[in-house]
Amino acid sequence: MAFGKKKEDTFFTMFKDFANILDKMGQDFGKIINNYHNVERAIADMKITESECDVKSHKILEVLNASFVTPFDREDIFTIVNQMDDLADYMEDTTSKFQIYGVDAMRNDAVEMGNLIVDATKEVKILFDALPNGSKDDSAQTAVIEINRLENLGDAVYRRAIGKLFKEEENPIEVIKWKDLYENLEETLDACEHLADTVRGVMVKNA
Repeated sequence: MAFGKKKEDTFFTMFKDFANILDKMGQDFGKIINNYHNVERAIADMKITESECDVKSHKILEVLNASFVTPFDREDIFTIVNQMDDLADYMEDTTSKFQIYGVDAMRNDAVEMGNLIVDATKEVKILFDALPNGSKDDSAQTAVIEINRLENLGDAVYRRAIGKLFKEEENPIEVIKWKDLYENLEETLDACEHLADTVRGVMVKNA
């Protein structure tokens, strides 16, 4: 099934715009992770972008509340919007914690997880670009599968990183700090997967 009414197009346009911001946020996240030097301005910019996501979220919900015709169930739209907002929150919260915890150098496992997040947010954009075509567009299903694959890789890196942290780090403060940061990175990947699975569920219900 493909969606196509003009009122439906409004929602898909807003979803695409939101996904574009998430993709940009993911790219900015990657720049911070991969070039962790003088990142104060970049971290502050992440907060600005996260605020843009809040505005997008509120706008979509305003349109939803005023609409009689929606492309799929209102509850599903509400869930998708909240999960997109959650993804933005996790990315911003993680970079903020780098600063709060006084991280002076990025660990290799964190870089690896961060790059998986970058790749996952790219796939989120592809997913929402394909959403208006519903089950007719194979790229949507491919994006969901790829996001799930990236999340599984992230789980493996997370377990390895936590094991290494408790085995090799002697400073208890560093253990506490990096355990929380690794958890944030994992939760960010989880947020990508939850969003993708929700969108896939919507497409299956409306096939």
